[in-house]
Amino acid sequence: MSARPAVRASVVRLFAAALLVTGLASCGEKPKPAAPAEPAAKPVIAIIRAADWMGSEWSEDALKVGLSEMNLEQGKDYEFKVSSAQGDLATLPNLIDAAIDQKAKVIVTLQDATLQVAVQRVKTIPVVFHLLSDPFAAGAGTTDSNHLANFTGVYSPGFGDPEQARRVELIRRSLPKARKLGILFSPGEQLSVTLKDKMEATAKKAGLTVVSMPINSAGDASEATTALVGQKVDAIEIYGNAAHAGFESIIAISKEKKIPVFSSSPFEVVKGAYAAFYPDFQEGGVEAGKMIGRVLKGESPATIPFFQLKTTHLAVNPNTGVPVPDDVAKEAKPATAEPTKTP
Repeated sequence: MSARPAVRASVVRLFAAALLVTGLASCGEKPKPAAPAEPAAKPVIAIIRAADWMGSEWSEDALKVGLSEMNLEQGKDYEFKVSSAQGDLATLPNLIDAAIDQKAKVIVTLQDATLQVAVQRVKTIPVVFHLLSDPFAAGAGTTDSNHLANFTGVYSPGFGDPEQARRVELIRRSLPKARKLGILFSPGEQLSVTLKDKMEATAKKAGLTVVSMPINSAGDASEATTALVGQKVDAIEIYGNAAHAGFESIIAISKEKKIPVFSSSPFEVVKGAYAAFYPDFQEGGVEAGKMIGRVLKGESPATIPFFQLKTTHLAVNPNTGVPVPDDVAKEAKPATAEPTKTP
């Protein structure tokens, strides 16, 4: 990902008015000195995740870069408060309500499930979304410019691949002899089901047999992966927060059988996945950060169109025991344990 310069400029600090003691005490006492002025509380940006993932702190770093380009500095002009449902989506309403009770200046919803709950519960506080595929299915708007007045954000349809055709192409190019594809998905997440259905249809058109297994929680991952391995699949694709939460179990079993795992996360490539096709989440995070900055400076989200993230990347892992074809390797960006940092 190309580095983006962070604009550094001084900003005016906000201070609360001093609470003055103006009354004179009786019996000739001297007036008490005024209490010292106290700085105003910094605006709170409440970041809410549906689930944790490897490299999740990187999304916060990208937001900071975007905010710095708006001449806003963490600790001086705003503070982050981060919470996560940790894959238990039933807790998302409580996290959203807590952000409202904290009087957050902006609520940042990460992942489609979080946005869906925010649309139902947040009526006035500005919301900026990021790391998701379909804000329209969540009810946030009908077009990039026609949307709920307090919502805006960044999205990438199909996580960079609306019909999952490029993912199927990647599997076919990487594994020319592959005949059967296994899919692990989260049935409780509508986006996961939608992407799974699209992958099934596209893969079948490409001549692949498809076997899908549900994962309702990370604890299901081992059993579901073992079942796919028993079906003699040639590759595995992962969809959904619950499925990704079980990645460690998935990769342990698939690695033993030398079955390559394909993902939408470059961080999972570092942890053993064969390849990842993914949107440029850093670019998206910077754009979302700039949106947050505009809101903090007084602009209404109603005037800020949604930003469709179109830049995509490919990461591959040459150390899984399954060879990566030269033409695929040449297209890939190196996958590292740490995301690219922008100064």
